[in-house]
Amino acid sequence: MAYESKLSKRETRSRQILGATLRLVRDHGTAISTAQIAAQANCSKETLYNWFDDRDGIFLTLINEQAKGMNAALSVGFGAVDGTFAEKLQAYSTLLLDILTGDAVVVVNRIAMAQTCTETSQFGTAVLAIWRDQVRVPFFELFQEGHVSRDVQIEDMDDAFETLLGLLVGDRQRRLLLGEKARPKMSEMEDVANRAVDRFLVLYGG
Repeated sequence: MAYESKLSKRETRSRQILGATLRLVRDHGTAISTAQIAAQANCSKETLYNWFDDRDGIFLTLINEQAKGMNAALSVGFGAVDGTFAEKLQAYSTLLLDILTGDAVVVVNRIAMAQTCTETSQFGTAVLAIWRDQVRVPFFELFQEGHVSRDVQIEDMDDAFETLLGLLVGDRQRRLLLGEKARPKMSEMEDVANRAVDRFLVLYGG
């Protein structure tokens, strides 16, 4: 039985609502209303309020659900990688580039950044926690592995990760947040990641 068929009716509808919200933010920004979300998801505003309380509740649920999806993708992808340190780093970097330039992450970042102009920052706090716990940690563990094998010499894990991220993503996320179609084609992802890793190893090679 497919996983989707195991979901309850409410879970299925909730996913549809979150998918509709993601599409609206992607296409129109964060200044959307619950009425627009309800229309896009073909449900009543009462359903939205009963399930999510308000629009911010929908946004926060979307952030948390995307975090779960990203964590699952990273766990599966990283767990399937084997080989030398360089080969692992290239595979990790390709997967990260794919995720960071995808619609879901761009939308979540737009939501978090929009709230920085208000008095609260729960969205930004949630996104930073995802970044810290799900994205950085696997790379830190790989860096440590490379340090032990003497493939790299890294004194500051944070600095090394930020360097790799800069080489890998550059200004693509900023351009994507501004609406530019800056995502590499799938056929280009691996080449972009490999060039970034080659430059990283020049800087940090053991």
